[in-house]
Order: sequence, then C-alpha cells, then structure tokens
Amino acid sequence: MLYNSAVKKGSLLRRYNRLLTRYNTHRHEVSLAQIADTLACTSRYARSLLHEMQEEGWLVWNSRPGRGALGVLQCRMNAAALETLVAGEYPASETEMAAVQAQPHYSSDGFRYFISFYRPLLAPIPSIHTDRAGRHILQMVHAGLARHIPEQVAPIPGLAHTITCSEDGLRWRFILRRGLVWHNGEPVLPEQLRQTLERYAGGPGLPHVMDVKCENYVLTMQLGQRDNMLLYRLANPVYALPHPRNGSIGLGPFKVSEHSSSQLVLTRAASWYGETPQASEIVYNTPLSVAPLPALVRLDTPHSMIAPEAMTERDNADAFYYVTFNQARGRLNAQQQAFIRRVTRCICAGLIEREETLGPLPEWLQPTHEPDVQALLPDSLNLVYFRSTEMRKLVDELAKSLRYRGCKVTLTPISVTHWLLQDKNWAEQDLCMGFLRFEQHDAFSMEERYRHSVMWAWFWGEAVWRRGISILDRINAGPAERYSQRVKRLMRFLSNRRWIVPLLAQRYRLVTPASVQGVFCYPQSWPDFTRLWTDESQPAESIQPQQG
Repeated sequence: MLYNSAVKKGSLLRRYNRLLTRYNTHRHEVSLAQIADTLACTSRYARSLLHEMQEEGWLVWNSRPGRGALGVLQCRMNAAALETLVAGEYPASETEMAAVQAQPHYSSDGFRYFISFYRPLLAPIPSIHTDRAGRHILQMVHAGLARHIPEQVAPIPGLAHTITCSEDGLRWRFILRRGLVWHNGEPVLPEQLRQTLERYAGGPGLPHVMDVKCENYVLTMQLGQRDNMLLYRLANPVYALPHPRNGSIGLGPFKVSEHSSSQLVLTRAASWYGETPQASEIVYNTPLSVAPLPALVRLDTPHSMIAPEAMTERDNADAFYYVTFNQARGRLNAQQQAFIRRVTRCICAGLIEREETLGPLPEWLQPTHEPDVQALLPDSLNLVYFRSTEMRKLVDELAKSLRYRGCKVTLTPISVTHWLLQDKNWAEQDLCMGFLRFEQHDAFSMEERYRHSVMWAWFWGEAVWRRGISILDRINAGPAERYSQRVKRLMRFLSNRRWIVPLLAQRYRLVTPASVQGVFCYPQSWPDFTRLWTDESQPAESIQPQQG
C-alpha cells in the first residue's frame, strides 16, 4: 500500500472534518452529489476521496447502483478522535516548531545513525493511538516520572529522582528532579507536569489514580485502591509528559529537529537529565519506494551506507495474532466458530513455513486442542482485522477459503492508530483478527488493551468485559513480581474459553553493522539510541557477525 504524504493526509483530514461536521457519526442516506457539495468538489473526485477515507478507516460508504441513488454514509471517527490524530500527524504549529529548530544543536561530536522506514512517521506526541515505531520514538523524545530500560523488567525513576509509597499503597510521593529544561530551552514548572498527569488520572491509563497534587517539587498521587503496577503505567511512553503547548517538545534524551513526510531527525538534547548519549543524531528516512516491511528494522552508519559491512542480526518474537468472535451478535454458533478456527489454523501453518516474519506460538500461549468439526456457514460474514502486511495475507487466504465454502467475507482493515477509537461499528462485525504483545514489561500491554479496547466489550458483552476488569484490579493489588505470571494466567483462561484464540507469533528483526556497539533492544527489536556507539578503531571487515 502506498501511504499518503503528510500534506496530502492533512488535506484529507480537513475534508473528512467537513463530513463529520455535517453528518456527525450517525448513519445517513445521501447521494454522491450531496457529499460532493459538502466537500466542495465534483462527484467523481468525491468518490475518490470517500474511497481514500474508507481505506484509512475513517468512515463507511456503501454506494448503490443507479444515477442519483442514495448511498449509506457513516463517519467512524468522532471529533475527539479527529483532534487526537491531527495533533499526532503534524507539528503543533509551524511557529513553535520553527522556534525549536532555531535552537542550536547540542553538538556535532557524536555518532550518526540512519533508519529507512516504510511510511511517513507521525509527530512524536504521546497518545494511546501511537503505533509500534511511534512508541519507541516517544521513549527517545519524551520522559515520564518513571521509565523502562531494555535489560530490566521493573521500571526505574525518571523525572522523579525519588519515589516512595505509603504502607497501604494508596499514597505515592514523587520528588521531582531540579533543573529540568524542555527541549525548546524553557525551564520545567512542576505544575506543568501535574496538569498533564491530572488529565491521565482516572482513565484507562491510570485507572486507580483519584487525585494529583503538587507542592513545590513534591508531586503526590492519591489512589482509590492499591496498584502495585503504577510505576509501569507511568513508564509507558504513551503517558509521557510533553510540553503543554507543543506535544512534540519533550524532556527525553533526543529532540525533534526536523519532521516532514520524508524524514524525521532526532538530535541529542543538551538538557537531558541522564547520561549523555554517544549518538548525536538519528535520521529516519521514509521514501515511499521502500517495501512495507514493518517487522524489519535496519540501522546504518554513514560508512555502512556507502560501503558493504559485516552485519549483525537480532531477532525476537514478542507479539502474536489472535482471532475472536462477536458473541453478542450471535451469528455464528459454537460449531461454526470451531470450524473457522480450524480453517484459520491450517492457513497459519502454511504462512509460518513461507513467511520469515511469522513463527509458531510459545508453548504457554498454545491454545488447547480442538476436535475437527464440519459446519455450514452463513452466506456472508463481516471480518475486521489489524492492518499489517502479514495479517493481510492471512485474512485474504481465509476469505478465499470461506468463499469456496459458500460464505462471502467482507473485510474491514483497522489501522493501529485507530484500533482503540470509540466505534459502535464493532457490533456489526462477526469476527476479528487482532494483535497483542507479550513478554518483558510488554506483558503489561494485555491489560492496556483490555482496559482501552471497545471491541472486546462489544464482542463479549458488558458483563464479561467488566468481570475481566475486576480480575485485573485484583491483579494490580497483588505483588508486582507476580503480575506477569497472573496476567498470562488470565490470557490462558481467555484462550481456553475461546474468547481469544492465539494463532501465530510475529517475528521482529534488527539488522546493524557489526561495528555498532551498545545495542540494547526494547521489545519488537527497536534499539535504545542512548546506548549506541560505533567502534571505529577496527575495520568493519575484521568483525564477524554474531547472532543475537
């Protein structure tokens, strides 16, 4: 798929806003001519725009044959979601970004690294709608009260140099670091951090935080119940603490010095409170000619871009695809669901053999055996899926297999940035192919997805979903060292009950020149830029590649 440039997508978002303003998120029967009038364009161009918006997952448009016939239009993204995506797509304002770029670079004395990415990158503004690559960039640009380091499961202090908790676990005190400075040169005011945390409090990100207060440089959080995972939540990059007026400005080790549809440049921040990175610049190049291989990250040095070097590969598989059925809609009985799962497993086995980016599930995640069944399927089904290169291959083969059995499948892709939007159209889907992460501190993503996911609540019913929330609340109140084990137990429970059935694992790979040292990887193979350095004393040809 070719991705729109940032400029083109900005124009598309503005046109979508016209439709949203007029029709809201309700279903409407309208003609193409009426839509063209709203968009101030010709009917032919309006049809093209509707197709693009539908591909992005912003709306549903079902046309009907006949000149002047009324079609069905429904906007899927409400005003709040639109504001979130617009804020994440571009710099907050040209004026403020110009002010940031006017600041001199910290130093040209350092190593430079280059990454070719397959699509334009959003501005690094903390949001739950941020995708895999975006979350890693958030970790490099922004900071929170706590933060993760790759080799350690438990988070460490971040903007707070000391963290204490009362004996009952309900009152947390964070002693803020002094002398913090935003990337644009402004000194940090503790009240700025408090205001951002207050917005997060009580939501799915900080569900147990009832109140946030700040007195001088002491920030206090009052909880409604014990939450031993609070520091993990505060270390989540989507709840980092950005500048109150420009979300791209942060307090992390790198700052955004350039951002366009073809390039994102991070440079070392002079005001970073931690150890000075050896890397002075990270450049993401996003030419549209690059093949869409999001599971592969290749990091280059200036030398490796012009001359062949021995390369080192590091692999991990800490995410998986799953299938879940809409139990509330009830169009598929238990036998029909089992039949579809059997067909899907057969397809997955073939994909694992053919695709190097896919692999078998770890033993603990393997679903229990199901007996083979046969079943007649409905004439048609609606399938919504997580949009990725590998998932598209899976759902295309499944749709073809079910069509051979007399069942037409309507496919609806959902971009990762739209996955958690409040969308009632989940009720119209019969099954979903989703995506989850696990292992290390990203076992925590299971809870994040559960609390944020509108889809699971629609598919399983409010009662079942709330039961899961209460189980997570009890897990939160337990010892932090047992959290991962207990969440995995919950995952196995959901799998045994067939609410979520894991299918296959997604493999990620980082490729670097062998001369690059200090490579510590976060989940999904993204390297910690603060540790990277290049051993320039030895010729790259003398270094043998090693498997990580």
